[in-house]
Amino acid sequence: MDTSKSYDQLVARIEELEAQVSESHDIIDAIRKGEVDAFIVKNEELHELYTLKSADKSYRVFIEQMSEGALTVNEEDVVLYSNQRFATLISIPLHEVIGLNLVGFMPASVKVGLRQLIDASWKNGQAKGEISLPGNGPRPLPLLFSINRIQLEGSQVLSIIVTDLSLQKESQHQKRVMEKKDEFISIASHELKTPVTSIKGYVQLLRYNFETDGNTVAADMLGKVDAQINKLTSLIGDLLDVKKIENGQLQYKESFFDFNELVIETAEETQRVIHNHHILLELVHTRNVYGDRNKIGQVITNFIDNAAKYSPAGSNIVVSSQINTTGITLSVQDFGIGIPLDQQAKVFERFFRVNGEKENTYAGLGLGLYISSEIIKRHKGKLTVKSVPGDGSVFSFELPFSH
Repeated sequence: MDTSKSYDQLVARIEELEAQVSESHDIIDAIRKGEVDAFIVKNEELHELYTLKSADKSYRVFIEQMSEGALTVNEEDVVLYSNQRFATLISIPLHEVIGLNLVGFMPASVKVGLRQLIDASWKNGQAKGEISLPGNGPRPLPLLFSINRIQLEGSQVLSIIVTDLSLQKESQHQKRVMEKKDEFISIASHELKTPVTSIKGYVQLLRYNFETDGNTVAADMLGKVDAQINKLTSLIGDLLDVKKIENGQLQYKESFFDFNELVIETAEETQRVIHNHHILLELVHTRNVYGDRNKIGQVITNFIDNAAKYSPAGSNIVVSSQINTTGITLSVQDFGIGIPLDQQAKVFERFFRVNGEKENTYAGLGLGLYISSEIIKRHKGKLTVKSVPGDGSVFSFELPFSH
């Protein structure tokens, strides 16, 4: 056997194949760039002419830049065209996608489903269905295949648009989680309200009896229990308010009221509970404002409670006001740990709590500021926060005199 001749033939054949591959790549690139108007495919019995007159430059650019995968396949399931997005979705280099059998190179788990979609498209003219490919991570990659049978230069082909449903699925999952959480909150808050009210009544009765008997130690202990029950009652109230806000059922009773009188009253009531801070009032004279007095008082209480929670014992909490021609601004300033700049825009979101080693030591669900935000929005006002980590925060709301 002439091994040298066989080797030379093999080398020649390899070089020939490499040249064909290179030529194929050049042709594909030329087609994609719009440099080819037509090409001829030789079959066993005849030559078929494929023209690309309709694929003008703007159309090509659009297809190449679209966020969905786009491809065309013939009756043998061979991919005649694919954009880069489809190649990225299936994790195969683009130059390897052209000429592949679409069903053939798909994972076995999706072959049957894809085959059914394609057959339905040839039969009915169109079909749509979801196919989940094995993903790179723990979750599969959900893809929506929208297929239409079209006439292209005398031949019928399938035009396929492939949409990545990952974000949509994640959004739907998050929505379902939030709905279940809302349902739990609604049920839990309603179920807790009655027993907590009963417990509070018994505690107050026992405290009165101990005070009457002169047992001050027991009375003081029950006073602390009563204070904790008040916190729990406030939390339950917040949960119920959130549910009412989400359903548009939070009731407002609006009228004109003395704003300064409300601020002073609220500050005095809060000071009785906050023993480790000093509330300082710096109020300007103002006229009456229109709104729900109790709801605005709730906002002021939330601001002061928040300031006390995140500032050191013994520090001051400054409650000040300013007026202009259209309304009044109330600010509550603390000298506590402050809020990082990148988190300040989120503090009025539902269930948001500032992340950080110091912040995580403070109790709360992140509802007070969210409820306050919704109340002020309902009054056509706006809320702001200014904060420097380590120096404290200033929470403000602007309220129009009328709305």
